Amino acid sequence: MSDFSTTDFATLLDEVIAAGNAREDVIRPSILLDLLNPALSGTPINPADAADYLFAETTRIVPPPLLAAEPPQIRLSADPADVARELGLTGNETVAALDRVRRAFAFSNHPDRVEERNRDIAIIRMQIANRMIDEAKAKRT
Repeated sequence: MSDFSTTDFATLLDEVIAAGNAREDVIRPSILLDLLNPALSGTPINPADAADYLFAETTRIVPPPLLAAEPPQIRLSADPADVARELGLTGNETVAALDRVRRAFAFSNHPDRVEERNRDIAIIRMQIANRMIDEAKAKRT
């Protein structure tokens, strides 16, 4: 607690204001809301005029730049070792557990659920996964 300062808020605020606007990336309000407060401006404001003022100010707002239009490409692997690793088969699963593994894998990897550009690989991945699960089920029965 050696860095604790007893400077009051007003003094701190004065120091910040005295330091100036060193940061240019700070978003500052563009609508002068104090003009709408009769206590500050000295003149009462008609609510309809205030609404027109605020609406006119909103037309000057510039939206932030858009994010990249193209999402990053996710390449699926058709390597049987990768598919086996994703399935997580240990050889001790019951037939019911293997059915759950197949459904879980299909839920995220079925060709109808992936992007169009990954459908060919998804078909191969599903064939590999189904073959592995069928072989594991054949050993259980």
